Amino acid sequence: MKRKVFVIGDSVSIHYGPYLKAMIVDKFDYDRKRGIGEALLDLDKPIGANAGDSGMILGYLMEENEKNTVYDILLINCGLHDVRIDRYSNRIQIELEQYKKNLIRIIDIAKTMANKVIWIGLTPIVDEIHNDRDVGFLRYSKDIIAYDTVAKEIMDEYNIPCLDMYNFTKNLGFDIYLDHVHFKEEVRKLQAAFIAGSLNCFVW
Repeated sequence: MKRKVFVIGDSVSIHYGPYLKAMIVDKFDYDRKRGIGEALLDLDKPIGANAGDSGMILGYLMEENEKNTVYDILLINCGLHDVRIDRYSNRIQIELEQYKKNLIRIIDIAKTMANKVIWIGLTPIVDEIHNDRDVGFLRYSKDIIAYDTVAKEIMDEYNIPCLDMYNFTKNLGFDIYLDHVHFKEEVRKLQAAFIAGSLNCFVW
C-alpha cells in the first residue's frame, strides 16, 4: 500500500505540487490543502490551497485536529507570508519572535496528527525584483534568511527533517523568477525533484 503525503504550504508549493505528485506517484499518494483553483486567482492572497502565514497554518491544524484528522506524511512550509511588510505602515506581518512561537506550536500539534512531519524551508527572493513594484507588500531577503534560519533551528531541536529549499533554489541561478516571488516552470520541476528525492531518504 502506498503511503499518503499531505502538503500544507504557500503558493510556491502550489506551483511545484503537480510535478511532485507525478514524481512520487509510484510510491506515494499526494494530497494537499484544498482550494487550488481559488488560490490561483491571486497567488499573493492566502486563500484556499495557499495556506498563508504561520498563524493561519496553526489555526488550520487546530481546526483539523478538532475533526480528528490524521496524516501519514505531512509536509509543511510557511514564512513567505510572515515576512510581508506593509509598504505604508512598514509593519511586518508576523514578527520573528511570534513566528518562532507559532512554529513550535505547529510542530507540537503536527506531531500528534501525523506519523511523519517534514519541514520545507523558505524560498529566496531578490529585493530589487520583488520590491520594484509600485503596489503590494514588500519583502526583504534579510528577513527571508532570518526566518529560514530560525525555522531550521527549531526543526533541528524538535528532530523534524528539514529540506533546505532556500539554498537549493538560490543555487539554481538568478534568472529563475516568473514574477516577484514565484518561479519559472523548469525551477518548479527541480524543486519537486528535490522534495521527491528527499522523501525517499526521510521516509523509507
